[in-house]
Amino acid sequence: MARGESGLLNAPTGYGKTYAIWFGILQNYYKKTPDNTKEKKGLHTLWITPLRALSKEILLATERVSKDLELDYKIALRTGDTSAGDPTETQRKNPPQALITTPESVHLLMASKGYKEFFKSLEFVIVEEWHELLSSKRGVMIELAVAHLKTINPLSKVWGISATIGNLLQAKDILTRDSQSVLIQSKQQKKIELHTIYPDEVEKYPWSGHLGIRLLPKVLPLLHQYTTHFIIYKYPFTG
Repeated sequence: MARGESGLLNAPTGYGKTYAIWFGILQNYYKKTPDNTKEKKGLHTLWITPLRALSKEILLATERVSKDLELDYKIALRTGDTSAGDPTETQRKNPPQALITTPESVHLLMASKGYKEFFKSLEFVIVEEWHELLSSKRGVMIELAVAHLKTINPLSKVWGISATIGNLLQAKDILTRDSQSVLIQSKQQKKIELHTIYPDEVEKYPWSGHLGIRLLPKVLPLLHQYTTHFIIYKYPFTG
């Protein structure tokens, strides 16, 4: 990112991909915008995520950095359920340094009046969960948006964040539209243990469902014991 390259960052969930990208963004911003510069206007980073819940997590994580380091880098959230106190019109007139949003909201912004002025200073386009979006209609929306944003500012960089994906090089090239973009991939393998939870009486299953409710006395102690736990229910179908 410091060399002005685009790329794809691939690592297992929980390995710090968001912060790895975010500190590269901050380094770029403050290298080009010294503290003594009074004018700090214009959108610097567009962070696209497919999930509203994830967008709020990213907002909290990035705001924590600005707060802890006492930075003046402002981050805003724009999704379909954004509160009326922070409308699109306000963000257009006084844009934050970073905007976290969804594929649909990006297209709405690009359909609004004066959108080229809004995006002209854009340095980074970050696409979260690219493995979830690739080969989907929303993925095509992002491809179109990235292609158009590059016509507004050809020097902008595009980075994808992905946990699990099949063809990494192809996924990278599709997103960045640059065969010279870089792939950063973690070589570490996350250790996963799977444990199957059975009811006490496996021969009696409720045909109307609600098996999960019957397993709550077994599941809840596990959830309280570990910070992260994956539970798989096994249904022995017969016949």
